[in-house]
Amino acid sequence: MIRSLANWFKHLCYAVLFLALLACLMEIGLRVYDSATGQLTRCDLYDRGLTCKSWTAHHELKPSRAYLVRNPDTDQKIRVNVNSFGLRGREPALPKPAGTLRVLCLGDDSTFASHVAESETFCARLQARLSEERHVNVEVINAGIPDYCPLLSYLQLRKSLLALAPDLVILNFDMSDISDDHAVRWFVVSDADGTPTSCAHPGLEMPRSAAKPGALDALLLPQWARQQANSFLSDQTSRVATSSIDFPRSKYLWLAETPPDWEDYIQQAFSPLSLIQDLLAGQETRFVVTAIPAPWQVATTATSGGGVRERAGVPADGIYRSHRPFELIEEFCRKHDITFCDIAPTFQSQQGGQRLYLRNVAEFSAEGHALYADDLASFLAEEWTGPRALPRNSPGDYATDPDHAAGPRR
Repeated sequence: MIRSLANWFKHLCYAVLFLALLACLMEIGLRVYDSATGQLTRCDLYDRGLTCKSWTAHHELKPSRAYLVRNPDTDQKIRVNVNSFGLRGREPALPKPAGTLRVLCLGDDSTFASHVAESETFCARLQARLSEERHVNVEVINAGIPDYCPLLSYLQLRKSLLALAPDLVILNFDMSDISDDHAVRWFVVSDADGTPTSCAHPGLEMPRSAAKPGALDALLLPQWARQQANSFLSDQTSRVATSSIDFPRSKYLWLAETPPDWEDYIQQAFSPLSLIQDLLAGQETRFVVTAIPAPWQVATTATSGGGVRERAGVPADGIYRSHRPFELIEEFCRKHDITFCDIAPTFQSQQGGQRLYLRNVAEFSAEGHALYADDLASFLAEEWTGPRALPRNSPGDYATDPDHAAGPRR
């Protein structure tokens, strides 16, 4: 009996020693990992990937960098060059060269288009199309930033992009912008008139903790365990079916035939469009808003790989056929005298619409970019035919042909 208890106690000691040794090895490994990456103790102080935290527009592209981004459909490496303005593409000339028609495209991932070659983006294709049709030097600048919304684009424009002296600004409204606007509204600072002036990323604020650090706070293993537990709980919580805009899997619910009551959130997300309009009016710069259809508004099999639809809360073979979201944007634009280009019918009428999008990420394919650029160029050719038409055959001067005295059609 005594020998049996002694053996049991010996094995218990071995087990405890083994677990202690394993914990020590894990602690050492985590310290080596953290010293190289800073992703445990300093994860909020460093930025990974293409973007970094911003004091004025929540986040922005890291300027003067070059990246290789993998296309998730083909595994091809795409080179992404970011200039000193924090925009994709070559460095824009300052001041703007005489006789140049400069077009600025605002938007999010669909505009930035990191998964296709720069020459295949709708910005590059639009530049080629306008240059060919108008016989002037056209420069289309890609000002898209991942996860942006009209609010952040307005702050970006107000902060730095007006210095580029654009002749035309095109804002590409994405169907996820309602959710993205709601996510950053908490951090907006406004002036006395209620106009947003900045939106600092919360990670830039120093943490304030009144509690004294405990003995376990010096160890990385408990911190890592807490991070993993929080990540697991966050993922499980986000899977809950709900109509709350705060959940990642709810961001496209407003596209449904019977959407939740998000009227306040929708109008709030639209409101920066009028701010951009007012900002550009003083610059005598024209403004166009267009809405990019989500893949699940075009085809049942569009962007159906890689679990993208599941993470977005979209049915695997579902499609949102309601045109109401586009009508809401158009109604807001009409109310505020903003030109709106509705390209949704063109996309939704295409046979094999899934070809217009990448399979494993909710962005345009090269074919989608080409169609978008052609539709947008055709709209501009038809729309700008008045005394303030886009320049044609006369670099730097706007057409003043009395035969085109009628204003732009909306």
